[in-house]
Amino acid sequence: MKLSLIYRDFFFITDTSSNLLYFEYMEEIFRPVADKVKSVLEFESSGHDYYHAERVLNNALHIQEKEAAGDRYVIGISALIHDVCRPWEKETGKSHFGDEALERIRHMLVEIGEKEEVITSVLEVVRLHDMYEWNNPQEKSIELQIIQDADNLDAIGALGIGRTFAFGGAHGLDMYIPGENHHFDTEFVEDPNHRTSTIAHFYEKLLKLRENMNTQTGKKLGDIRHNRMTTFLDDFFQEWNGLYK
Repeated sequence: MKLSLIYRDFFFITDTSSNLLYFEYMEEIFRPVADKVKSVLEFESSGHDYYHAERVLNNALHIQEKEAAGDRYVIGISALIHDVCRPWEKETGKSHFGDEALERIRHMLVEIGEKEEVITSVLEVVRLHDMYEWNNPQEKSIELQIIQDADNLDAIGALGIGRTFAFGGAHGLDMYIPGENHHFDTEFVEDPNHRTSTIAHFYEKLLKLRENMNTQTGKKLGDIRHNRMTTFLDDFFQEWNGLYK
């Protein structure tokens, strides 16, 4: 049985027999970028696929609405395109938000006829979205704050757990190494040439995201998803170590 519903500006269809929820309609202003991103990320399987872009868009527009701040259009375009160079990063070893990646993104946006002022704003958000300056926070635009929170929300909680293991599997990372370091005092730096085990990544980055959310809405949602991760990690180590309640 299928039921349709409208949530904010999106039209969804839900299949009640399988609990599936998926996009049937997206605002036309975002459709050209969404189609471009979908064509690039069609075969991406590391957790940075097209559906991640959709979820970040959903998160970002929700936060923008609750905070009543920021350029909604720039936020939406940035959310959709922020990880479009992930397959290229995996192929080349170069950063998905470095200068070369930004040029590729600029070309995509020019191809679909985006305005120069929008492109400039979007590229600035993408350039900084994966920069973590927790110990020495810098001033950020509200658009960047919202995109960071929206992206980081999809990195934690139940979805974040699934995506982290998908990423580890796609990059051939160890799931867990007994005795490995779980104490990371420095700020997280996104480096395609440096990867920890999947479990260590929770301590390196994911468990730090809640306290470093930018917006009040992000912090509220982050609390819920953070607790889901800590419960998972408790269960993981009990099962790994053969501890039975």
